[in-house]
Amino acid sequence: MEPHVAAWQLDMFGESSPVIVTPPKPEPLPDPHLWSDIVREKMVDALISLASDSRRGDSMPESLMDCADLLSERLRNRKIDVDDYRATLGWIMGYWDGALPYFYVCKVNGVDPEIMQDVILSTPLLECDLRELQRMCFGTLL
Repeated sequence: MEPHVAAWQLDMFGESSPVIVTPPKPEPLPDPHLWSDIVREKMVDALISLASDSRRGDSMPESLMDCADLLSERLRNRKIDVDDYRATLGWIMGYWDGALPYFYVCKVNGVDPEIMQDVILSTPLLECDLRELQRMCFGTLL
């Protein structure tokens, strides 16, 4: 992928400099519907192991630890990525599944899925954020 000169920029003293544009990198894999069965099975295995493995070597999967860390950061009033936080709340509450559903990740790892849901519903700040998410995504009848 060679960058190429898309234009020349002139300054007020008559000097010119090139405006270089780097073409976008192509996707490393074709669309999933073009994958062979072997590649598809390997990708599914990789996805499941990513959702259920732990970097620390304990039994808690990283995907759930990341959720718990994000909720903890919100409760401590630290700066968080709002879109990531809302996606996490929706994933935990089962509004959307993402790559793997929250209930599946919990079930595979022997974790009760209601634990984090109970934390969200019993903590006023998190519950308020959840209600705001529900209004944004699903609207209200009032």
